This record gives sequence, structure tokens and C-alpha cells, in this order.
Amino acid sequence: MSPSEFSPSNARPQLRVVPGGAALGGLPAFEATDFDSVFRRFSPYVASIGLRLLGRDDELDDLVQDVFLEAHRGLSRVREPAAIKGWLARICVRRSVRRLRRRRLRAFLSLDTLTHDAELTAPGASPEACAEVSRLYQKLERLPALERVVWVLRYLEGEALDEIAILCACSKSTVQRRLRAADEALKGSAEGALSTPSGEAAAGRAP
Repeated sequence: MSPSEFSPSNARPQLRVVPGGAALGGLPAFEATDFDSVFRRFSPYVASIGLRLLGRDDELDDLVQDVFLEAHRGLSRVREPAAIKGWLARICVRRSVRRLRRRRLRAFLSLDTLTHDAELTAPGASPEACAEVSRLYQKLERLPALERVVWVLRYLEGEALDEIAILCACSKSTVQRRLRAADEALKGSAEGALSTPSGEAAAGRAP
């Protein structure tokens, strides 16, 4: 079965969520013009997306810092408070693509190794689920950055194609083309990694 046949809402694995990243609704209200308030509200959300995209912890703090440094410069231009979350997600995607490209280049030049984070699964996930997620991220490390990002957003974050197009600043047809290329590269490994053992619910993505 192709990954495109999966229902993202029902087939996502038990992935780890950075504390605070999945329950924004329970946090105090924030002031859209106050950068510190925006950071406290949305940094766990940005970190959760970044962890899924990068697949490892060692670059996560730097990624979050990069995202909010850019956000600090542009926050005054965001007119609607409701738009801040999506705006931060777009910055996170763009910055993650840069880091993934740099990582692949360093691996190609033998300056680094393609590794993956062993702490990607949610607490309580079975050893089998942990192994499946680990194998999936080993495969994802070999994908071009843009194909990897759209695949993760679609199948691990559960985003709609139209939303992925917005996050990646490309057309919907480009998203579909990149998904097909990633599907072809991953082939059968995606099916195993996206299936959770019976009785285990997939972890919800950050809203």
C-alpha cells in the first residue's frame, strides 16, 4: 500500500511531543505585540514541528532560536494575532529545510554522519513502535530536504495538501509531486513505520 493511501489522522505513529506543544489551548492568553509572550506561547509548538522535521534533538534548540530571531524582526508586520501560529510554522519549515540541506551536504562531504534521534517516540510506546519509527527516520535521512519536509507534514503532522503548500511556499501540484517522489523512495518501509500495534493510539499532533 502506498503512503498516499493512509489516513493521516488514523495512521500516525506514536511520536514524541515537546512539552506544551500539543495543548496550546490550555496556556494563558498572549499579547501579539509582546515578543516574550509570543515566545512563551508558541515555542513548544515550533519545537514539536522542528523535532518531527529534523528527526533529532541536537539541532532543535538552534532551530527554535533561528525561528524566533527571524520572528522578532518581523512580528510587528503580522496584523492578525490568529495568523501568528501559521506564520511561525512557515518560518520553522523554511529554516528546517536549510538545516536538512546542510546536513546532507556535510554527510556527502564526509564531514558528518546521517544519524537520527532515538527519542522520537512518545513515552510508553512499545519497543516495536520505537523500532519502526527509527527505521522510518533512517529512510527519511536519505530523502532530499523538500521531499522529506512535505512527507513529514502530510503523514506525521497530518496537514492538508493546501496547508502544506502554504507552509512550503509552493503550489499544491508541487506538493503532490514531491509526495509522489518521497513515496517512491520510501516504498514499503513507510507502511510499517506508519502502522501502530493494535490498541495503541497515535500521538496527536500539535494543533
